[in-house]
This record gives sequence, C-alpha cells and structure tokens, in this order.
Amino acid sequence: MDAVSGIFLSALGTDMTAMEEYFPFLSKAFDVMQYTAWAMLFLITVWQLFKAFGGPITESEHPLQLIARSSIFAVLIAFAKPIFELTLDIARAPYTALMDIQMTAEDFTFAGVENVLKSGITTLVSVITVVGLILMLILEISLGWNYFKLLLETVERYIVVGVLCYTSPLAYCMGGSKATEQVFKSWCRMVGSQLLLLVMNVWFLRGFSTSVGQFIANAGALSNGQGNIFLWMFCALAFLKTAQKFDSYLAAMGLNVAQTGSSMGMEILMAARVLSGVGGAAKSAGNVFNGGSSAAGGTAASSFAAGFASKFKGNSYVRDAVVNGGTRMGAGGGFGFVGRAFGGIAARNGATLTGESISSVASRTPNVSGSIAGEIADRSLGNYMPQLGNHKLSGTQITGGHISTTATGADGKSSNVELYNASQFEKPQGPHSVVTASDGTQWYQMASGEGRNAFYSTPEFTGNAAEAAQVASVFPGAAEGTSLRTVGEGVLEASSDTGNTTWYNSAFYQEPEAPHSIMTDANGVEWYAMAQHGTVPEFENGDEATIYNQSVFRDFMPGYEQQIMSVDGSQRDGHFEVRHDDGSGTAFYDTAVYDTPRGDYQVYEDKDGHQWFAIHGDSAVERRPVYENGKPVYDGENVKSVSVETVRYKSTPSRFENPERRSDTSSKPPRRKNKRSKTAIVMEIPKTMAVFIYPI
Repeated sequence: MDAVSGIFLSALGTDMTAMEEYFPFLSKAFDVMQYTAWAMLFLITVWQLFKAFGGPITESEHPLQLIARSSIFAVLIAFAKPIFELTLDIARAPYTALMDIQMTAEDFTFAGVENVLKSGITTLVSVITVVGLILMLILEISLGWNYFKLLLETVERYIVVGVLCYTSPLAYCMGGSKATEQVFKSWCRMVGSQLLLLVMNVWFLRGFSTSVGQFIANAGALSNGQGNIFLWMFCALAFLKTAQKFDSYLAAMGLNVAQTGSSMGMEILMAARVLSGVGGAAKSAGNVFNGGSSAAGGTAASSFAAGFASKFKGNSYVRDAVVNGGTRMGAGGGFGFVGRAFGGIAARNGATLTGESISSVASRTPNVSGSIAGEIADRSLGNYMPQLGNHKLSGTQITGGHISTTATGADGKSSNVELYNASQFEKPQGPHSVVTASDGTQWYQMASGEGRNAFYSTPEFTGNAAEAAQVASVFPGAAEGTSLRTVGEGVLEASSDTGNTTWYNSAFYQEPEAPHSIMTDANGVEWYAMAQHGTVPEFENGDEATIYNQSVFRDFMPGYEQQIMSVDGSQRDGHFEVRHDDGSGTAFYDTAVYDTPRGDYQVYEDKDGHQWFAIHGDSAVERRPVYENGKPVYDGENVKSVSVETVRYKSTPSRFENPERRSDTSSKPPRRKNKRSKTAIVMEIPKTMAVFIYPI
C-alpha cells in the first residue's frame, strides 16, 4: 500500500509536471490567460479612474495610488507563473521531508506475547461466527473503498493547485484596485491552504500505510492488551474519513480551501456496485471456501475463515496481476478487479511476491499453474528459494514444476540455474543438488556456467577431530569417527579407523571406472567415495628374509594354499609377486587399483577382507644384455648377454585412472514423471459387492 500511495504522491507532488503533460492545453493557454488578465486589469483601472471624477460621492481611491497599484500588478501578471513556482518550492521542503522518511520493520512496535494472544483469542471468538465474518467483510470493503476515495481526493487537491497556478494571472488582475483586492486576498489564502493540503496528503496516506504495517506486526493488539482486529479496523476507517474531511476542518478554522470529494449519490452508487460484485461471488462461496463440504457448523466456520483470509491477502492480488494464465488466488468480482489493478501498480514499483504466492504457481502442474516472469520474478524468487537470496537474479521464469534463472554471485560470476520439482520430475542423471523451498517441497537444482561451483561447494575441512559434528551435519551417511580434509576444489580425503580414501564431488568430476560408493551430502550432492586401497605388508629383501616373508604372506593371504618360496614386494603400489618352488609365480593386483584382467585369474581376500586379483605365470628363461658403467658389453660384434630366470604372465591388468574433471558444465534436464499409475477405485454396491476399476 505504501508503494501504491507513493505512485500518487511522487507523481502529484509540488510541481506541475503531471499537470502540464497530462493537460498540455493549459500551458499553451497560459499566454491567453495573461492577456485576459491585463485586459481585465485595464478595464478595472479605467472604471475606477472614471469613478474618481465623481468626487467624494463615489468613495473612489486616489488616481495616483490606483495607477501605481495597477502598474505593480501588471508586472506581477507577467511573472505570475515563476511566482507560483517559487511558492511551490517553499512547500516542497516539508513535502519531500515527509516522503523521505523510511519505515522499516524495526519501526513497528510489537506488543507483548500475552497481549497478542489475548487479541488473537478475542479475534478468533469474534470471527468464528457468521456475524463476525460479515462484519469483517463490511469493514474490509469500507476500508478499501475509503482508501480509494482518499487517493481520488489526493488527485483532486493536486488538480485544484494546478488550476490555481494556470489561472493565477486572473487573480493578480484583481489586486489593482481596493474595490477588488479582497478577491486577490482570498486567492492567496486558498493557495496557501491548498499547498498545506498537498503536504497533509503525504502525512495521511503514509500514516495509513504504517497503520497497516502495525496491524501486520501485532494483529491489532495494543500494549495494554485491549486491542483487537475490529478496533483497528474502526480506527483505520476513522483515520481515512478524517483525511477526506480535512479540507472541511481547515475551512471551519477560517482558511479558504476547495471542498473536494465525491458526492453522496456517487458514493452510494459505487458502494452498491462493489456490494453487488461481492454478492455475485457469494453465490459460490461454499465451493470457493468450503469445497462443498458438509462438515459440522464449527468446522465449516473455521474452513470459511481460512478461505476468507487466503482470498483477501494483499499479496494474492499482486500475484494475480503478474501471473500469465493459471488459477487466481485472490477474490473475484469487482473487489478482485480493483485488487488486481492495485496489485499490478505495486508489482511495477518494487513489490515482491511471498513464498506462498510463488508456490501457488511453482508447485502446480504446468496445465493449471500459469507462469511468472520479469523483474518481479527476479526480486521474489529468493522468498521461495532461500539459497538464492544472496545472488542477483535475472531472466527468471517460474512455471509449474520448473524454475529457471540466471544467478550472479558477489564475485561477479554468473550461472544458469534450473530447478525441477522432485514430485514432478525424475532424478537427474547429471550433477545436481536437492534443495527445500519455503513451502517444504523438494527440488532438484542444476547449475551450469562460470559460477556453478558456488551451488555445489562444501565447507572447508582440516581433518581435525573437533570437526566431527560438522562432518556429521554435512555428510549424514558418513561413518562415525570419519574425519575429512579438503585436498582441492571438489576433493576430500576421508580418514577413519579402516584407513584413508578420497572423495570426489560429482559436480566437478566424471564418475570414475574404479570401484567406488556414493556419498550424498546434506544438499543432495553426490560424492564418489573411492574404494579403499589394499595394504601390502612390509616384506623384506634378501635370501635370509625368505622364512620371514613366507610367514608374513601366509598371515596376510590365509586363503592362498599353494606353497611359496619368495616374495617380491618392491613395487608395493597395489601389486606384489610371489614365486613357487617350480619356478612359476603368482602376481597379485589390488581390485581397487586395477581393472579386471583378461584371461584366467582368481580372486583372493586378505585378512582385512580386501580383494586381490591373482594371475598365475609360468617359469621362463630370457636373455638379457650385460651392462657395465651404463654401457653394453660386446663379445666381438655381438652384445654380450646372460640367461635370467623369470616368470611369464599371459596378461597384465590395466591400472584405473583418477576421475576426470568435468569440462562440460552444461546440464541435461531430467524427464518428467509419467502421470499414469495404477489407481484402484472401490465403489460400494448393494449386497456387499465391490468392483475394482483400473485405468488402462
């Protein structure tokens, strides 16, 4: 309401811009008014001079004084408009000061909890009856109508000032003679009084707007516990009435003011039109508010009260004014038409939609939802999606089950954000998070572009045990005792009693081929938790360590029954080799590090339950060149070589690569869920027989 009032007060202030641009004829005709005033001043001066020849019997003023006064006012006629604009500048100071006063949430006095509860109980008892609801309806209509009348009166008062400005030369021509100077004095008093009314327009309209804000803050409660919604409505109505009659009060004090305002007949006619519109809407009140329910009287009254409150919320009209298609939230009829008109004005001048208003579009299916777009969608989406509140939004489109916007962060990086209702869409295949809207519904959030990382980031972890509570909060599925350390963007090192492993954020990295599990953080972002690598025992080198290595191996790989002669654990990176007494060997490869080998292989578990690929190799002899000091040794013309015992394996598995970082930041939209489902309908039929009907 403050935004709507501001439209009128800012445009119809202490300047004649609106008057000149809406009525351009007036500025063109001002020269005609000046010539007319000079002509009238000349006629008045000539008539008064003619009367002076009559001597004492005519009681005329002295000719020299008359000529002097007429000359002065002839000059004033030439500068009539600049003089009036100077007067407007004087009135602009208090007018602007009242307009610049900012009202924030902290400026409203909140009554104590006890008083609010008392007010709420009083209001509940009052409105639970049909009489209370009818009284509330009458007061609501009266408040809206009188607010509209006050706005009309504000415009009328501005128009009066404009008329006084553009007809001011005619007032100056009356000051040239004592016989007509009372007309000029009355005009001056009227100008001052009308400018005072212009300033008071701001005082009254903004005062009423703050009264509405105070009502929203405490539901009509007073600090002494005596207030309620009806008392507030009567006080607000009386305030509007006083504002409309303030010109009469000034006239009673002796000031010359123009009596503005509509006639009683027009007021009755307009009120009848509003009531007829509400009466037409009341024909379907049962369907609108109760849904045709046949519940008991108390339940019906409560349902009616809830429906009434929903239908007459101010933000519902702002929502209805900006939604393209869909079903309206606000009331219909003449009342709804006026509400939507003012809602559209508020939407174009900074108003925002509440989360409830956006939910009425976003949570519905596309065939009945309608759509919201434009600047009001950019301003309002943060009320429905709190995680977007710190971003500057643009190009926002809100439809049934789908929201798209461009979000720019504080660092200047922008990203395209797509949100899909989880109840209407299947889970996306690409990177996404799960967010909760203000109405409690869950949405899949997918971001792409330069600033997409801000929507998938996690807190920084240092690996400190004191961060256990934070780890459990961010990763509810993490095992107790898990500590995390941030390695890089989208990479975490997880440590627990069983060992260390690496987690990769699915928004930053492609899904790896290596064995892994899926960890989901509190925002629904999936992390690839790599399988823990096996630990190769500390084998020793040398022939004297053979017995020790055999014992360590038997303890490490209890399921391997073939006798071994030696162990080569020099590589140790997920791979080691054992030799048998017949010269053959077996190579063991960690299943978390190496891909499945081709050909024959076996799988063994170590003492910790970790699995290893076992590939058998046959004994072989191969010729190797002899080197001394890094150079080959020649036997004549041929390189000298020696025979070396070795093991030949038929295949060697390939090592898994680390997850690749995503280069494509685009996102593929998910599929909409199939609406068809097997729904059974049970109809009770006489003789206790039931029929089940399934859709094909």
